[in-house]
Amino acid sequence: MKDPLELPLRKRITEYIRRNPGVHFRQISRDMNLALGQLDFHLNALVKGDVLIKDVSTGNSRYYVRDRFSRDERRIMSQLRREIPRGIVIFLLENPDSTPHDILEAFTFTHATLSYHLKRLEKSGVITAEQRGRRRFYRVKDRDMVEMLLVMYRPSLLDTIVDSIS
Repeated sequence: MKDPLELPLRKRITEYIRRNPGVHFRQISRDMNLALGQLDFHLNALVKGDVLIKDVSTGNSRYYVRDRFSRDERRIMSQLRREIPRGIVIFLLENPDSTPHDILEAFTFTHATLSYHLKRLEKSGVITAEQRGRRRFYRVKDRDMVEMLLVMYRPSLLDTIVDSIS
């Protein structure tokens, strides 16, 4: 088979990923009601056929339609797909230069959970931290790109809090 999109199921998978960029392998399986082996077979064919990109940089397999997202956009989307990091990023968009204490006041998770996610967000380049004296202040690194991705893919991110920035 020359054309990886020749099969109707592969077209459906590709369209699903186009609407839900950065979606995790198991989420595709659940939403499309496909067996893991069946999905894996078709995703591999679509990746080998240069239709999709498989990004494993976060330790999870996330999929994107090729030539639709830059590496930076994929890096940001992989964080925005997860509820806690997305909440932190949205909070920092609305409250730049926030301390961990400021962030914790807005959420119900523990300091350890916040610390874990702040480190991951900072390591992935989505947020930056600035040390001033004994305090660290966090902000979103590329505000315009993050806002654009949140607004463009609001339905696929399944979070009404995104509405607050549009």
